[in-house]
Amino acid sequence: MRKILFFAIALVAGAMAFTSCEGGNKVNNPLVGTWRYQTEPAEDSGWFVVYLYTFNNDGTFASYDYAYGPGADLSQPHDGFVKKGTYEIKDDIITLHCEKYGHVHEGTEEFYEEWQPMDEVVKFRLDGSTLYLTFYFDSDTPWTVAFEK
Repeated sequence: MRKILFFAIALVAGAMAFTSCEGGNKVNNPLVGTWRYQTEPAEDSGWFVVYLYTFNNDGTFASYDYAYGPGADLSQPHDGFVKKGTYEIKDDIITLHCEKYGHVHEGTEEFYEEWQPMDEVVKFRLDGSTLYLTFYFDSDTPWTVAFEK
């Protein structure tokens, strides 16, 4: 009887340990998805920029900055820049571990081999389907952008 009780307890403990590891490295948060911001067209040229941030459930991210001219087809990526890496969230701060940086031309990504990985710290606030990201390019000039999901 003792052996059966011991094995039953061991089986339950093992099952609990196994199911707690099931998620792996996944990051469960409301930021998961693609967030978009579009600048107003420049008065003199009509060109504008679309910024995209994609946060994945596995803790990876990608950001894209695409430039478009007047009458551009927004369904196709054009020319711009891409950053990829992993991210961490603590309180209202996202730390982007930018591992790759490169250029995008008509949807093709080329990463610069000489680029050195860096961390970018961004403050965030989530309000429904709007993600506010505040970038600090220097200590005196924060830039807050409202991205839509």
